[in-house]
Amino acid sequence: MSRLTKRLFVVALVCVGVLATAGVAAATEGAHFTQGGDPVCTDIGLQLECTAEIAGLGQQRVTSDISAPGALAVNNLCENKGGNQAPGQNPAASFTAKGTATSFVDKNGRAIVDVTTDSPSVSPKDAGCPNGNWHVIVGDVIFFNYTLTISQGNQTLFTCTGSFGSAGSTDGQSNTPTCTEG
Repeated sequence: MSRLTKRLFVVALVCVGVLATAGVAAATEGAHFTQGGDPVCTDIGLQLECTAEIAGLGQQRVTSDISAPGALAVNNLCENKGGNQAPGQNPAASFTAKGTATSFVDKNGRAIVDVTTDSPSVSPKDAGCPNGNWHVIVGDVIFFNYTLTISQGNQTLFTCTGSFGSAGSTDGQSNTPTCTEG
């Protein structure tokens, strides 16, 4: 191969790489919620679940993160090793509920987002149990504010924020967050 042919070959490879990268970037720049696929977040008892449907995606997996600071674990029971239960002495234990989920993108560039906060974990001390040997059974969780972040690769596609107001959520209550791109 001549020196000119080698150079043209290298230039062609670089151009192909640039075009491929631009195609992936362009695919994620067109990301949008489908009709009827806007995010909805629902208090499902002990957890907060957010669902949505996104189209216009590249083929990388989609990651969804939810964070609900100031969530309250209420109606907690303390249970000892013998199975005896007693109400916790603290009326509510505040914590940050978090969760992460990964969604696969189908061949048409669509993904279903379904992310749920982890099950609450409250320490015996925070629940007001007699000592650290007791186990806490959380009765319910009340959610106030939350943030849902949806990303693909290193790019944040949407940041969505929502609130159940100053009284907080009730079981089965849904909320539609406000989302911004990027």
